[in-house]
Parts: sequence; C-alpha cells; structure tokens
Amino acid sequence: MGECWNMEGGGTLSLEEEGLRVHLRAVCPDDGRGLYKVWVRGRGGSLLLGTLTPENGRLALSRTLSRSTLGQAGCWPVTGGNTVLVFPFTEQSEEGEPWRPEPDPARLCRDPLLRALLRGRTGFFSGQEGEARLLAAPFSDQKEFPLPVLFCLAQVEERAGRRWLVWRFDRAGNPVVPAHSRNGTGHTRGVRPAQRPEGGKDYVRFDHKGAPSLV
Repeated sequence: MGECWNMEGGGTLSLEEEGLRVHLRAVCPDDGRGLYKVWVRGRGGSLLLGTLTPENGRLALSRTLSRSTLGQAGCWPVTGGNTVLVFPFTEQSEEGEPWRPEPDPARLCRDPLLRALLRGRTGFFSGQEGEARLLAAPFSDQKEFPLPVLFCLAQVEERAGRRWLVWRFDRAGNPVVPAHSRNGTGHTRGVRPAQRPEGGKDYVRFDHKGAPSLV
C-alpha cells in the first residue's frame, strides 16, 4: 500500500508499507539555498526524518522505520510532512534561528482559550528570539487565517525567502503585543495597533468569548 503527500515547505513525501516496516522517501527541488531537513507528521506529533541530500539534480531522503517507532512519536498513521531550511548557505544573521515544526503549539501559551484552540493543531512552527518564544505559520492571502483570535497580534515577517505569520510569547506563556512604529507599520494590514494603558504590561488576556484585552 502506497501513499504520497505534498509537504509543507515544498516537495513530496511517499510511503510504502512492508509488513511492520514503513519505507519513507522525501524528494524536493534543489534550489541551492542551503541544507533542508524533513519531519514526518502524524495526528499526535512529528518526527525528524533526516537531512535531504543531492541526488540526480534534486534533493532526496529515504528511510525505513518500524510502525512502533512512528507510533511512539505520534506519527502513525502518517498524515504528511514538513521541509524546513535549517542551514542557509547565505548569511542570515538578522533572521533569527530557523523554524522547527511544532507538534504541540498549545505548550507555548498559558491562556486556557488559546490552549484549547491550539490543541491538536498542525502546520505550526516554533523558534526562539532572546527570551521570547515564537509561534509561526506560513502566510498566504489565499488561505484561511490560522488563528483568528490572535489576528491583531500577528506580524508578517520574511525569513529564508518566505513570508510567515509570527506570534511572540513571553517566558510565562503570555502573548506579547507587537512593538509598532509611529506610522502604523509592523502590524497586520487593516488593524489598528493596540494602545497600552499607562503602566500596563505588554501581554494580553482573553475573556470567555475570546475577546482580547491588555493587562
């Protein structure tokens, strides 16, 4: 039995079962931008498959794993995969650390409503920026906004040649209000920047209806 998925980040992931073993193969174009790693994804988590290497003018990776190994990682049955640029060949010191697939985005925040909305969600990535923890999702104006309740706190950033929706959380798991410039740039288009009350802190709390307010 064989299956194939288009991976988030580019390329395809194919699967072939042979008894208790699972043959996985990832293939994507070689754009020459750097080293890519592939994660296989399931309903309960993700597992690093390995690094793509050049093969006949493209990048490829083949691995054979047991069903039990995939199951222990929450990846059986397999539901897809992710390709992530982990080491760019060009200097990107201002772009921060590379994104990693985030199998449990709810762990980044403490608000009960946000945790409930994020629990079991896929397609998110995480990173670190100083003491701030970052949650990100690929940006597309052709797709539904992935986290409407945090629409006002999203920032569109370009990293490694791709646009991302980025949310920042402090060490306690509170969503951080973006720092906006005077001309209103830096926030999601069409949304007025939130105004901090005097002496207020830069994080947000949500009521039972999901309405955000500064604390």
